[in-house]
Amino acid sequence: MEALQNKTVESVDRKLKEIDEKEAKSSYTIKTSKEKLSEKIEALQNKTTEVIDTKLKELQILKDQIVTPTVAFKARIKDDTAAPKGQVIVFPVVLFNEGDAYSSETGKFTATTNGTYLFTIAFCVQAKKWLNVDVLVDAVAHTKTTFYGDSNNSCATADTIVVLKAGQSVWVQPSGSNSGNIIDHDSIRWNTFSGVLLHK
Repeated sequence: MEALQNKTVESVDRKLKEIDEKEAKSSYTIKTSKEKLSEKIEALQNKTTEVIDTKLKELQILKDQIVTPTVAFKARIKDDTAAPKGQVIVFPVVLFNEGDAYSSETGKFTATTNGTYLFTIAFCVQAKKWLNVDVLVDAVAHTKTTFYGDSNNSCATADTIVVLKAGQSVWVQPSGSNSGNIIDHDSIRWNTFSGVLLHK
């Protein structure tokens, strides 16, 4: 009877040991699976982040290519003035200068981006006097026009459309005129130079 009891106890102990071993193996398997799953999730998250970053950069590039930046300026002369042939006309009073492309010191506009630009000039010429003006792109005449003062001090405008590359400059320069003060400027007669980027 005692031998039977011992055998039964041994059998139970063996079964319990087997159960413990299976539980330990199962726990190890579950732990290993969790670790592998965590590694896969982390790798997937990293890959997803990389893909999102790449797509955002691509979208920004497309946006930069499509969106036309604001580049626009308008400046005027402040006094009656002469217009010596071959000398850049400087418009020192800046009304606005979005994009900082116009220099009130040199009178020149320098394109900050490739694109199609519209430039407008307005001059008031003293009576019976005339003024020939060129709009130059990097010292090459792009537009030529004449302003003439009839019996009154007449004002007129002219404009031109130019396709520019970044770094090219545009300015206004007389190609001929009467001597002395030609340009008439007062509170109701403004002489201006303006430009705007139409399309990038």
